Amino acid sequence: MIIFIGNRRQRHNLYGMQQHPNKPKYKFKTYNWLFRTTKLPSATYIFTMVDRLDANERRLAGKIYRHINGAGLGFKALNDPAKALGRYRLLRQLHDQGINEFNAYLAIDHPKPSRFPVFIRQLSISLPPLSGLIKNQAELDQKIEELANRGEPLDDLVVIGYCSEPYMGEHFVKMSAYRIHDQYCSDLFIYSKGWYVKWDGPDIAPPNASELEWELLQNNTYVEEAKKVFELANVEYGRVDFSLVGGKPQFYEVNFNPQFTVDEYQTTDPQRLKNAIFAADRRMNAMRTLMQPTKAKSVGNISDPDITAFRFRPWRNYAPQRY
Repeated sequence: MIIFIGNRRQRHNLYGMQQHPNKPKYKFKTYNWLFRTTKLPSATYIFTMVDRLDANERRLAGKIYRHINGAGLGFKALNDPAKALGRYRLLRQLHDQGINEFNAYLAIDHPKPSRFPVFIRQLSISLPPLSGLIKNQAELDQKIEELANRGEPLDDLVVIGYCSEPYMGEHFVKMSAYRIHDQYCSDLFIYSKGWYVKWDGPDIAPPNASELEWELLQNNTYVEEAKKVFELANVEYGRVDFSLVGGKPQFYEVNFNPQFTVDEYQTTDPQRLKNAIFAADRRMNAMRTLMQPTKAKSVGNISDPDITAFRFRPWRNYAPQRY
């Protein structure tokens, strides 16, 4: 059994997994359930969306993470909420370690980037950037002031250096690699004619791109570089997104709740369909390794004053509304 822990709003990210014929047995539970339940069944627990938890929720989830991993045979937890890095801290580390050429800054710190252009996006939610490419310091200062006047909390805004280039012709690309415990695998590419690459259908790709994609998928190209990012981020389950600049991978974020999409199966390109099936089957085989081969049933949840306060003092408990 695999139990995903997350927020109810994004449980649909597992829809594609539900459709796969080789899927493992799994359930989805909320953090509200995790904090309230008195029994934890034997399973591999995957903590998702840990970058969206506040500090107290991360503290509680971190205690339960450790409790699960100390429960013995039949119990495992992935993604330590107390240690996993969110977008800003990860981007800073990647730059400091010389992996990424670009840096990131909090808007509240009156940033003065060493190079432009930059753009601004939110930390607590995954939405498109709040700005286009900003060309200089004066423009950046003006945009930060404008966003503050609109009511944006500046400690939730990150200024990120632009680091991208077209991959084939006028097409930009977003590459991905998964970590599923001790299994690593590359995934399908997403293409766009703009620098901010988001999924826009199965066949938005340059001619003959699927043949090169097949070769890279077969060889798990760039997985060794991705491993370093997962280790730096303290992430045991998730997807890292990156692109190539000057032939070198530049890593943009780790997604704690990657979407098991089925849209790529709608492609009209036979090679792209072959790529999609190969990537999905490999990912699902990795998921099946998380199943716990044991007859253990359950253990009690932690006994802790913070958990007691969460359960019995409703004025301190807002998880039902958030999750």
